[in-house]
Amino acid sequence: MNARQSKSQNLNENSTSDLIKYNSVPDRTVPIVAGLFIACLAGWWAQSIRNSGGLSLPYARADITIVNFLCMLPLTIMVTEWTQGVLKYHSPGLFKIVNLIALTGTAGILVFLFSTSHASVALSEYDAWESFILRPVIAFWLILSLILLTGRFFRTEIPQGSVQTGKLVWSTVCLTALLVPVFYIQSRVDEMAQQVDEYLGSGRLGDARQVVREVCILSPWGKIGGQPADDVARDLDHDCFGVERSLAYMNQQTSHNEESTYHRARLLAILGEDQSAIDLLLPWYDKFTVSPLTSQLLGNLYQQQQHWAESQQAYRRALQAWEKLPASEQQQAGVVASWKGIAFAERKRGNYEAAETAYLSALSLAPTADQHFLLAQYYEDTQQTAKAREYAHQAMALDATRYGQSGQKLITSLQQQHFGCLQVWRNGEF
Repeated sequence: MNARQSKSQNLNENSTSDLIKYNSVPDRTVPIVAGLFIACLAGWWAQSIRNSGGLSLPYARADITIVNFLCMLPLTIMVTEWTQGVLKYHSPGLFKIVNLIALTGTAGILVFLFSTSHASVALSEYDAWESFILRPVIAFWLILSLILLTGRFFRTEIPQGSVQTGKLVWSTVCLTALLVPVFYIQSRVDEMAQQVDEYLGSGRLGDARQVVREVCILSPWGKIGGQPADDVARDLDHDCFGVERSLAYMNQQTSHNEESTYHRARLLAILGEDQSAIDLLLPWYDKFTVSPLTSQLLGNLYQQQQHWAESQQAYRRALQAWEKLPASEQQQAGVVASWKGIAFAERKRGNYEAAETAYLSALSLAPTADQHFLLAQYYEDTQQTAKAREYAHQAMALDATRYGQSGQKLITSLQQQHFGCLQVWRNGEF
């Protein structure tokens, strides 16, 4: 009787032990930390290449890199747990082969990244589709390899039978890894298309070309202004080549006065080489007799670099120089442009009263639809709802073709942001 009880007790203890082992949850601290580390490292790598003028293939931007890696992390953790908790015990040889393939693939990926880190040419549609496929593959392989290596280094083990994951969970992590980055990238591509329009509107062909190249990488089927992105990229390459040829011709001239320096700096600004343009202009800017065009261009260049104090100072100096000149159409346009530059710089610095004064000064000199809409945007930014709506309506009345849609969009935005403001809803036009 005692023997039967002892045997039954041992069976119960073994069953309990197996149940605890079966229901145990693997410690995921190490793989999560490893995944976060590789995601941040990859994002930094992409950003460093972007800052040096490359395309940081195949992700183009740091935020896109990090999103791809983070969305891939749950899937790689589950694959790692399955290989260590199932494959390792049932097929040790195959488990070693999987580890070897992962490490070999990672070595190949690193060689690829180092050898193409500074690519700066526009891709064909075929290359862009290849980049589209490489994004999840690279993220999966790098994270998987790092988790396997850190698991060996920290001696983390997955108990046999502890990994039991249903099909729903597998489906969820797979969809997260593949679809979430796609939706995120598409939203970024839409923003980049708007950014291209802004660059083209201000004549910054070099910056527009860089963004269009990134669109070609991220979205092979993407369109900008109704045209395929690769067609826009080729057109911009052609236009930028013409600017570069003109710049090379001007650089060959032996004498350089302030006027020729200004034109060279303007071409550099068109190509997006802001710092080189600033370096050209600064020696002339330090002189007492500096041209208002030189000061105005410097103000715009500092604005592009988000150096708001320097931008404001350069625009004020340009304003003073313009006001000393005889009245003319060019002089008035220069004064208005200087006031607009001052207003934007003061707005970015948080000096809202000075910004409003500058915007109103520009409006008094040129009461155009552009100036009215700039004021509407300023008042929207500073939460002055009634004034924003008033100036938006005036811009729409002066130029319905250009500001009809954007003005209505601004008014709709005001209504959404200030739902409780009855005056906006009462006077809003639909």
